[in-house]
Amino acid sequence: MIARSKTLKSKTKEIIKSGEQKNLKSPKGFFSKYLSLKSMIGQRIYIFIFTVFAVAAILSYSYTPDMGIEIGRPSPRTIKANKNIQFEDVAKTEEDRDKNEAQVPEVYVYDPEVLNGGEGALFKIKYFYLLSKIVQQKQERSFEEKVSYLTNLFGGIYPESVIKSALSLGTASNMQLMEKTLNLSKEIMGESIKPTEVDFIKNMVSEIVQSDDDIEVTNKSLVTAVLQNNIEPTAVFDPEATEKAKAGARLNTPPHMITIIEGQRIISEGEVVDNEDIMILRKLGLLEVEINWVRYLYIFLIALVMTFLVGFYLQRFAASAYNNIRKVLIVSVFLIIFTAIIKGLTTLSTIHLNLWNYLFPIIAASMLTTIIFDTKFGIVITICLSIFAGIVTNMDFSITLAYLVSGIFSTYLVSNVSQRSGIMRSGFISALILAFLFFVISLFRGQPTTIALYTILGVLNGLICAVLTIGLLPFIESVFKIVTAMGLLELSHTDQPKLKEMLIKAPGTYNHSLLVAHLGENAAKAIGADFMLVKVAALYHDLGKLRRPEYFYENQVNMENIHDRLNPSMSKNIIANHIRDGIEDAIKNRIPRRVIQIISQHHGTSLMTYFYEKHKDRELIRTSNGTSGLVESHFRYQTRKPQSKEAAVLMLSDSVEAAVRSIEEITPKKIEQMVNYIVDSKIKDGQLNEADITLREINIIRQSLIDGLISIYHSRIVYPGSDLIAVGSSQRGLI
Repeated sequence: MIARSKTLKSKTKEIIKSGEQKNLKSPKGFFSKYLSLKSMIGQRIYIFIFTVFAVAAILSYSYTPDMGIEIGRPSPRTIKANKNIQFEDVAKTEEDRDKNEAQVPEVYVYDPEVLNGGEGALFKIKYFYLLSKIVQQKQERSFEEKVSYLTNLFGGIYPESVIKSALSLGTASNMQLMEKTLNLSKEIMGESIKPTEVDFIKNMVSEIVQSDDDIEVTNKSLVTAVLQNNIEPTAVFDPEATEKAKAGARLNTPPHMITIIEGQRIISEGEVVDNEDIMILRKLGLLEVEINWVRYLYIFLIALVMTFLVGFYLQRFAASAYNNIRKVLIVSVFLIIFTAIIKGLTTLSTIHLNLWNYLFPIIAASMLTTIIFDTKFGIVITICLSIFAGIVTNMDFSITLAYLVSGIFSTYLVSNVSQRSGIMRSGFISALILAFLFFVISLFRGQPTTIALYTILGVLNGLICAVLTIGLLPFIESVFKIVTAMGLLELSHTDQPKLKEMLIKAPGTYNHSLLVAHLGENAAKAIGADFMLVKVAALYHDLGKLRRPEYFYENQVNMENIHDRLNPSMSKNIIANHIRDGIEDAIKNRIPRRVIQIISQHHGTSLMTYFYEKHKDRELIRTSNGTSGLVESHFRYQTRKPQSKEAAVLMLSDSVEAAVRSIEEITPKKIEQMVNYIVDSKIKDGQLNEADITLREINIIRQSLIDGLISIYHSRIVYPGSDLIAVGSSQRGLI
């Protein structure tokens, strides 16, 4: 008990001396600023590095169950697909490409020079007929000599029978037959003739000539021979065009895709395992694969970019969260834990069917982040975890999109929720959205048998996430010592044990706390401060008065003021101790640290004027240098001045409510003058110097308090022009 009491006192002293939060200053020097654990930047850098490596390690981890499968040996068990996959069989695709390439014919290009060139077929035909005509006209040579001469001249290309027929022609017949042969040659060789087609074309020449009635029967063999001997391939092989055609055939070959449906039998027990079976099992994640360093690098870069995105948002757009080391740790823990859960569920999907991939708790992470931080940051976390979900499901971005859309919807649904029932309602709506998205995914995938199952899993996912959010929120608040709007709302319920005790033991203090809570809440709303934090702090700010309620003016109904019989110094100690007592009781009752800090600052170093003035009339306190004088600091609260807007709002609300309550005949004018006097006094006394609040905001608070007090004391206001009582004449109301 003694040790516990000492611990409680040390915590109380720490809270009284501390500010809103312990923000470490960044010392000078590179090491001290960026690498020291004592610096704010250094702490966040180490958290960032740890988070990146932890997330990357989790995403990279691959679990493969021992199937006892070996290629070329019988399978010891029947194995079915645990999920839907579609992948390319690279080896089969390459075979298809080779096959299509081999089927591409060689490309030939028509060469007109073969027919029309200087040594083309037309030239040779003309040369034959004209030379035959010239030789035939040589009278000094015999016919046999002419035949021998032409036979030798053409190198035996034409047989003697053809030469004799040509020499037997008259001049007119020679020319007519030459023209006919030339025309037939143009018709035949005017089209592409491949080398492999030459023999076929030569065989066709005989039929063409025989069917031509313009050629005399005696000359048909001559024309046939001349044409056949001058037919050459007119199509020239084009290697470049051929290679291009083959490349096009390979390029246009579709990949050989293998589609596996969840539940499909891959291999039966006793069946010999082949290469294709091994490949499918590896694609399903049921067998180990070779280490893919490129994949590891890719995952690390994704983890790095996503974590940097989160850190950048915190530092740039959520400075209050970035400066709070507890909230930075929450972000790190969220990323690591939820990534681990997603990976774990994926591992279960590897072992069993693919059902677990539809139960990722991304909606829970979205709602928790939104409640603890804000909607925009909830969306950032949703994006990160959805991308991680896509990675662990082998780039199944349809699931990624489903979780992303439902998660974003959940952040907006829970953004203004302040009760547990609101979380359940938001979770149910998110469940319906997720179920609809899973329904659409199954529909587009052509899986009618699993549509109902995945739709049910979507509903179940959302409801589980809502329950997780409700269950984890108090745990997170307790472990990380943070306060959320929902936690504050629960503390503001009047059925809280301490508030009930206050109502019974100190009804005046209870009523005062309710009024201060009302005033402070409205004033905080007016300047955009955390109004729920102010409200709860106001309800519990005088918790310490429960130990000695009769010593406080608001509880002295129909009884003598005990302080009239006490020494002012003694009274001062009793009054001042209500802050220390309140902090101790708040710690015992597990009230959030941030609320306790505001409670500890609601009087700052204000002067207890009533007892100070009373003491002035009795004696002078000798100062340390021996001169006579009053030690004013002896009658000041020994606590820290308000460090935040919320603490400043509570100080002003508490002070003006107590002061206005002391006015005997209340009028709107007196309320306004009293509020102005109290607010100006706090400013002059320097009580608001350490709070991040502007004069404009103070004036807004001032007007809000005036309006609120006039509304509260409306029924007690004396409207006939009464003079305002001397300000501060009843300073008992300020204690």
